[in-house]
Amino acid sequence: MHDLVLEGRVLRDAFPIEAYIFIDGGRISKISRQAPVSGEYGELHRLGRSLLLPGIIDTHAHFRDPGMTSKEDFASGSVSAAFGGVTTVIDMPNTRPPTIDRDSLQAKDKTASAVSVIDYGLNLVITNGSDLLAVDTLLKGIGNVPAPAGLKAFLGETTGSLVLEPISSLARWTSVLENTGAVVAIHAEDGSLFEPVKDPDKVKDILKKHHGSRPPSSEASAIVKAVNALGRNAGSAHFLHVSSEMGLEAAKTSSATVEVTPHHLLLDVKLSGLDPEHQALGKVNPPLRTPADRAALWRGIADGSVDTIGSDHAPHLLEEKDRGYLSPSGIPGIETMAPLLLSEVSKRRLDIDRFMELCCSSPADRYSIAGRGRLEDGYLADIMVVDLRKGRKIRGDDLHSKCGWTPYEGKVGIFPEKVYSRGELLIEGENLCGKPGRGRNIRM
Repeated sequence: MHDLVLEGRVLRDAFPIEAYIFIDGGRISKISRQAPVSGEYGELHRLGRSLLLPGIIDTHAHFRDPGMTSKEDFASGSVSAAFGGVTTVIDMPNTRPPTIDRDSLQAKDKTASAVSVIDYGLNLVITNGSDLLAVDTLLKGIGNVPAPAGLKAFLGETTGSLVLEPISSLARWTSVLENTGAVVAIHAEDGSLFEPVKDPDKVKDILKKHHGSRPPSSEASAIVKAVNALGRNAGSAHFLHVSSEMGLEAAKTSSATVEVTPHHLLLDVKLSGLDPEHQALGKVNPPLRTPADRAALWRGIADGSVDTIGSDHAPHLLEEKDRGYLSPSGIPGIETMAPLLLSEVSKRRLDIDRFMELCCSSPADRYSIAGRGRLEDGYLADIMVVDLRKGRKIRGDDLHSKCGWTPYEGKVGIFPEKVYSRGELLIEGENLCGKPGRGRNIRM
């Protein structure tokens, strides 16, 4: 007797075949083309010709919890993620207070475990004042708190960050990285190359000015310096939201891995879709770049230079984004990431197998998240159900983030029809079926 059987189409060598996924105890027990017999299952969900894909693993989100929960919190952020097909998320540590030690890690885990509807991991920020031995102990899972998913280093100033400087001080962490095998996720911008903006309250072309103030050279410089500092441990680095051709080329020369975001793939200073009055909605760190930079990132996806896609979901309220150039940097994106990329799949710009690699299997491999990111025997039954023929216009009012807006207003996305997490029906159409607090820490 199997708990649940899903009937639909699964991909084999990029070709959809009719199959049945048998689920027991939250895991896939087998995938077969042979139909189950009556009495062999508790439930059978017939999903027609829809595709059954692995749940998305978003290794880069800012749920703003604690300290900035008017923008987002773990409850609203995890729900927004679930409606976008995300079944596992890694939350970033630049909150108030930051996730920086055992106490703050334990406090955030307590909050997340009480309200999250999806599984989660928590990154720990490293600063000049961090205790190496204490961090090493946490990464090894010693004590009464789940280990961090990884480390985070901010090499340039951004929302709520604690900048690690100089960049060469990353060398101090090589022994910890070597001892634990941890990933250090790096916000790579070299602040020494930032160009100060004069009279920011008078800036009209916000996106162009922001791009110039934090130029691609600052990204490339930070990547080169970080790789040099880490030396033979450069493979521990995962460069987040690489935004430019210069940055991508710099990362190619190392054993580090590279993440890009949907906004740097789909938007640029000319293609933001935002009128001058509302350009602050597209203000983000690192900035939206040029069409040439955007094209370079797509080439990186095609040639394998890009390893993962992360949302860098970083919401602010609309009233905070109504201050022109002085508006804070960051945009929401966790709910729209997979739908927008699936729309690119439907247009044949992105291969479906590459989509699953970038958003599912590669994030799981990079962060050593066992049993996730693939539809295979023994893996957790984290599954989203999609029909590539059914797109709809994205509307901020329809999304579930607290911030209530999106820079992709009016663009077409292909949203999942259903989402399963560990074999439990989490999303069905517009309905949230999962209960708050069902999410588990991936390091438990």
